[in-house]
Amino acid sequence: MTSRPVALLTMSTGYVGPALARTMADRGFDLVLHGSADADSMGGTVEVPFTEQLPDLESRGAQVETVTDVDLTTADGNQELVRRALDRFGRLDSACFVTGTIIVGKFLDMTEQQWAQIKRTNLDMVFHALQAVLRPMKEAGAGQVVVFTSSTGGRPDPITSIYGGTRAGANGIVRAVGLEHARDGIQVNAVGTNFMDFPGFIAASGADDPERRAKIEAQTPMRRLGTMDELAHVTAPLLDGRNRFQTGQFFDFSGGWGA
Repeated sequence: MTSRPVALLTMSTGYVGPALARTMADRGFDLVLHGSADADSMGGTVEVPFTEQLPDLESRGAQVETVTDVDLTTADGNQELVRRALDRFGRLDSACFVTGTIIVGKFLDMTEQQWAQIKRTNLDMVFHALQAVLRPMKEAGAGQVVVFTSSTGGRPDPITSIYGGTRAGANGIVRAVGLEHARDGIQVNAVGTNFMDFPGFIAASGADDPERRAKIEAQTPMRRLGTMDELAHVTAPLLDGRNRFQTGQFFDFSGGWGA
C-alpha cells in the first residue's frame, strides 16, 4: 500500500483531466487515470494522451496507473476500474467521475436513439460509478467523490430538455447519496459546468465560429468561457481531503449563468 493518498480520475485524457491530474499530483496524490480514445463517448476528443502526461506527472512525484479498456456506462466497467486502483495502490481516497454526453436541440426533434444514449451517459454512468466507489470508501470510513454534471441541471433552458433534465436527475442522485453516506465519513458532491472552453462544448454550441462564440460568451455575466485550469482549481479542494465538512452539494461553475 502506498503511503500517499490516491485519486481516481476518469476521462482524464480530455476535458479537465490533464489539468486536474497535474493539480492533484502537486497536492501529493498518486493517480489512477482512466482514458478513452472513443471520441463519441463524451462528445469530444482525446486531447492529451497518457504518453504525454506521464513524464510530467511523475516529475511531480506521482505514481500513475492508467486504464484504457473499461466501459464506464456499465457496472462491470466501473467495478473493474475501482478494482485496478485497489490492486495497484491498496487504497482509494478520492474519485472524480466525468460523465455525460452533450445532446441539444428541440424536444420534438430528439430521437429514441439520442434519448437512450443520453440516459446511458448522463444517468447510468453516475449510478454505476457511485455504486462501485462507495463500497470500498465505506469500508475505509473515509473518501471524497466529485461527479461532473452540468449547470443546465440546475436551470431549465430551451433546447436542452433531455440533456438538462437528465443532468438534473444526476444532481439529485449525487446530493441524496452524499447525505446518505455523510455518517460514513464520505463526501459526495456534484460540479455542474457550462460555457467551458473544451471541444465538446465548442462543437455542440457552434462556438468554433468567432461570431457565434462572441454571442455565446455574451450569455455569461463574465463574458467569456471558463478554462480547464480554473475548473481543476475549483474541483481539487473537494477531492484533497483538507475540507471534510461539505457534502451533498451541487456547485455551479458557469461564469454566473446558473446563479
